[in-house]
Amino acid sequence: MQVHSSDLDPEQLRRLLADQVARDQAREVRRYFLVRIGAVAAAIWLFSWPIPLLPHTVLWALAAAVVFAYALMSPPQTRRATRHTPRTPPR
Repeated sequence: MQVHSSDLDPEQLRRLLADQVARDQAREVRRYFLVRIGAVAAAIWLFSWPIPLLPHTVLWALAAAVVFAYALMSPPQTRRATRHTPRTPPR
């Protein structure tokens, strides 16, 4: 994100920076837990090969739940127009 400090009043700039920091921290926490869950799921999947179908079904259900939760928690990906980017009219 690129903002010229002269375009905003100090309070608005402070809120904008706080929001950006909060988004970055939330993204890092989410990534931390998802990597750990992925590593545990991979280990379970690897060590459950000798056991028949049930662990794989549970693993896939768990993986689907994790992906669904991640999709619900992710902020929407929208690109904001910058000062030099012309706005496109809605279709």
